[in-house]
Amino acid sequence: MKPIGPDDKVCPSCNAILVVERKPTRPDDEKGWALRHLASIMGRAGCAILIAQNILVLIGVGAVSRDGIAFLQGTNPTPDLGPMTGLIYVGGTLDLVGLGLVAAALVFLGAGAMLLRRKDPFTEEEVLIPPQTAALPIAAGLLVYVWLLCTAVWRVAWPASAGRNAAQLFADFAATGVMPIAPNAVGEMMALWVIGAVCLVAAAVLLRLFVRRLPTKTYSPRPMKPSSWLDYAVFNLAIVAIAALFPAGIASYAGLKIVFLSALAIKLIVLSLVGAFAYWSLLGRFDAFGKISLLVPVMKAIPQEVSTVQTVVQAEVQKTAPPEPSGALPPPTEDDMAGIERVK
Repeated sequence: MKPIGPDDKVCPSCNAILVVERKPTRPDDEKGWALRHLASIMGRAGCAILIAQNILVLIGVGAVSRDGIAFLQGTNPTPDLGPMTGLIYVGGTLDLVGLGLVAAALVFLGAGAMLLRRKDPFTEEEVLIPPQTAALPIAAGLLVYVWLLCTAVWRVAWPASAGRNAAQLFADFAATGVMPIAPNAVGEMMALWVIGAVCLVAAAVLLRLFVRRLPTKTYSPRPMKPSSWLDYAVFNLAIVAIAALFPAGIASYAGLKIVFLSALAIKLIVLSLVGAFAYWSLLGRFDAFGKISLLVPVMKAIPQEVSTVQTVVQAEVQKTAPPEPSGALPPPTEDDMAGIERVK
């Protein structure tokens, strides 16, 4: 028996055609599966919480819709969000917890991707996800952590110094054009708001690059097409940048009041709808990330003369087989029975 080389197209011993097919391995047989599986669980849990948070925002908007209409009509110039305080804090907590789980999931995903490697049994080449590609979700997770830090400061710390929540501060600004906190604190709040939105866009970009740069030898039974999280993040950044101009004093609120109110309404209503669908698609991607495996080559040997041998065998069988009668034989005549005594 002669050994088969990596570039051989036929078997050197039996002259059979060699065909190499790549089949996926079981995800739990690959290195780093525990980390990728944990990332999948945490990512899906975080996305589910964020979907619930967006739905809760829409419920809150519906609950204060009458006060909002009265404010626009001028009959309620100072809207009070006091009755909605509990709902506001629950929604803000869900937002932070959900994206905190997504950030941790991205870090675990990158760590698990770095461990995913296997040697090709024929070429001895090591099949793996390049470290530069595997580091992309880790960087995305760290950027989401920056968003968490910025959001916790501007949404919780600064409003707490004035004894209010962030939603009530925006309501006060919509009514009077001034936030009841120190002017320098308002500028820092808006800057942190915009920085957090930029970090979210950067994280979504890095996650999309990770999906696109995965080697062709990686496989997942679930679709890994880019999610709409990046579209949502870009839309969110645009609205946040417009809305932050007015409290920061960059744009005049008195002359462009309708622009600020429109941006705020889009942020609460349209972005909540888009966000629910975006995190639904991201939830499916985390499910696919947890099932990533490698395509392993499997060699098959196909004899070149199988069809020829079968044809020759069939021809020999037909030659040696006795001829079949073409029809029913006629009954014997008297001449054929002559000389044969009848059996009594």
